[in-house]
Amino acid sequence: MKTVFFSWFNVLLSTLAVLLPQAVLAARVDLASVTASTSLEPAEGVSYEPSNLTDGKVSTVWVEGEEGSGLGSWILIDLGGSRDIESITLWNGNWYSWDFWNRHNRIKDLEVELADGTTHKFTLKDQKIPETIRFPAVVHTDSLKLKIKSVYAGTTFHDTCLSELEVDDSSPESWLKPYGYSDSGHLAEDADGTYEVSNTYDGILDTMWCENQRNGDGTGSWIEYHFNSTVRPSTLHLRNGNTYSLGFWMKSNRAKSAELLFSDGSRQTISIKDTLMEQSIPVLPNATTSIRITFTQVTKGKEYNDLCISEAFFE
Repeated sequence: MKTVFFSWFNVLLSTLAVLLPQAVLAARVDLASVTASTSLEPAEGVSYEPSNLTDGKVSTVWVEGEEGSGLGSWILIDLGGSRDIESITLWNGNWYSWDFWNRHNRIKDLEVELADGTTHKFTLKDQKIPETIRFPAVVHTDSLKLKIKSVYAGTTFHDTCLSELEVDDSSPESWLKPYGYSDSGHLAEDADGTYEVSNTYDGILDTMWCENQRNGDGTGSWIEYHFNSTVRPSTLHLRNGNTYSLGFWMKSNRAKSAELLFSDGSRQTISIKDTLMEQSIPVLPNATTSIRITFTQVTKGKEYNDLCISEAFFE
């Protein structure tokens, strides 16, 4: 699981920016708690509790525990006080792998109930992408109840799953949002998902960018962020390597140093710590419309010769 494989089909440079269908990191709310009407009983040491919905990993999932497909099952989100809420982002279905996503039910029609009893209805797409549902106007509430009204049927199992969720309020954002990405190349999509640059900006620890050098360790590979206006970043927040787990972090290559290239041609050399924890790296206050990170030194992993970066946010 989450093994990174070299792809013979992705050797051309991916230098064109990829437009975002939806910005998934708005002003994220720190949730007080998430509970559910039911949860599937643990099996073989695997939990399906609602706490999996806010652990930053899409490979851990909530599964309802009702008979049938779970119609009427609900998730209750405690916001810890009254908030002005704009949207909810959902990783619908079982994202452990493509196979598990296809075999389990996904939510189709969802009812969201506010603390005052007001309800809003949404129909979700049957796609393995983060989907943001937006209220017609900002809603003021201290809780959100998400109730399953209908499902997309899986090919094998009748259980309905949700892998991760995020609630966004109306406060100003602190992250600089790219409108697109480019890179020197990345591994092709496999059974576990994609390895594109956009994975570094999704707030999820077990999705990542991985380079695809055929005979190299990732030295000289690069990722680039494109902004739709001039920005002045102050900090780079980085999750180095494959942070799916400590085991896979140790197996895969990590960055040791890099060079930042700004749109005016100026450059900055940075050192990167060999840790799977988030690190904050000061950025020179350059006015820029793009930032390219070229990795100049790499720490070798114990098994896979692919450099991976799990998260990279500019503030």
